[in-house]
Amino acid sequence: MKTMNAISKVTMLFAFVAFANTLMATGNLKVNIVPMTAEKAVVEISSADASNFEISISDNSGEVVYYKKTDEERSNYQKVFDFSDLDNGKYKLSVTVDNQTTERLFEIKNKNIVVGKEKNSVKPFFAYKDGILKLSYLNFSEKNMNLDFYSGNELVYSHKIDNQFAVNKGFDLSKLDKGNYSVVLSADDKTYNYNVNVE
Repeated sequence: MKTMNAISKVTMLFAFVAFANTLMATGNLKVNIVPMTAEKAVVEISSADASNFEISISDNSGEVVYYKKTDEERSNYQKVFDFSDLDNGKYKLSVTVDNQTTERLFEIKNKNIVVGKEKNSVKPFFAYKDGILKLSYLNFSEKNMNLDFYSGNELVYSHKIDNQFAVNKGFDLSKLDKGNYSVVLSADDKTYNYNVNVE
């Protein structure tokens, strides 16, 4: 099987429209938690465009303790949450609209609610055409990333991506053996998968 040497990185300009749209949409989704009392808080969500909001709260182990998807498109959502039944600990409020997710960490400690910073993420843009895999990604965490290529369970190639904010990369896959490949981008604490069929 052709492996690591078959995948070459190509320098190119591509997908400007998709990437520009993603960049313009970033920051349109805002999530805020406003404590009212020691056990209650108002969750405020706003978006520049009317959308269905997918809202979840998970505990520190990743277990979802609340989930809701709004029934109708709206640009604002507000709800009072009673956290009195939750144990002391750290929680994550996540709101997803289309390809964008905004998270807000908060901690319940001795009947107090401490709200952390807002954290944005946008799903990467993948495209495959004429043997070239294209990747665009906004790296909000500005941490190093990894892009792995798999054939089945076998790692074919691994590429480190430095901590730049705007990632635009292309990879020439035309010399790989024909078949299905899985591409996995590991960024911050998330992984994104994309399947490629090399013909």
